[in-house]
Amino acid sequence: MNSSKNKILFAVNYGKANAESLAKRLAKTARAIGFECVIDGKFPPSEEAFSDAKCCCAIGGDGTILSCLNGAVKHDAPIFGINLGKLGFMATFTDAITDAEFADIITSKNSEIETRAILKAQFGQSGFFALNEFAIKSSTSAGILAAEVFADGEFVAEFVGDGLIFATPTGTSAYNLSAGGPLIHPKARVFALTSICPHTLSNRSLVFDSETKLEIRVKNPNSILIQDGNIISSWTQQPLKIEVAPQTVKFVRPAGHSHFSILRTKLGWGGNPRNLHM
Repeated sequence: MNSSKNKILFAVNYGKANAESLAKRLAKTARAIGFECVIDGKFPPSEEAFSDAKCCCAIGGDGTILSCLNGAVKHDAPIFGINLGKLGFMATFTDAITDAEFADIITSKNSEIETRAILKAQFGQSGFFALNEFAIKSSTSAGILAAEVFADGEFVAEFVGDGLIFATPTGTSAYNLSAGGPLIHPKARVFALTSICPHTLSNRSLVFDSETKLEIRVKNPNSILIQDGNIISSWTQQPLKIEVAPQTVKFVRPAGHSHFSILRTKLGWGGNPRNLHM
């Protein structure tokens, strides 16, 4: 974290039980060791609330972290995620964090910064960022999506099915994984395209390097663009460009943080099944 900055922003999902009380406890701890703390009364906070923040302590869950993306990217503020939800892939910490642990982390005594890639989608003059994924689907529950995909100007294929997912390495453990896409290590400089229930069974997931620029031309008019679970209402089926953004998002992690430990814990990976009954 930037040692020259002294402000800690608390982004609090007030719909989560105990979120506000946890924010007040941690802010008290931070103030006692000389930090300026701002507990934003709005959720999500405005982008300008992230200005001059040493970090943003997002209290709620992965959805809370996603709501902080634009502000954190714009002002280069690392996100410190505390999970009060159920799964919490990105929110490393829980409400069991002690005052002493919190103090050690915000003073960089027991923490490290992890950088994650994000995607950018653009149509016309509009641009949007996604930490997990962009998805294109039919606007009707039984509708079919037909779309042509080009990579750096070269025709890839026409995809017909329930939709398309464009996932960052971070997002490959979310919607992409549920749709049968690959898990990708977060440090890999790639992104994935996964077809949802394709009508052509050979339409498997594709992995592109971070320099690839995709263009998607949707052929049916009743389609929607989804950014990290939120519909982008301004998109009206214009040709869509998707690429890895030059910007990144940063996360505050405990020292020794293990991506594979998170996967084992959150996805319920076990050991050798032959040993289960021994």
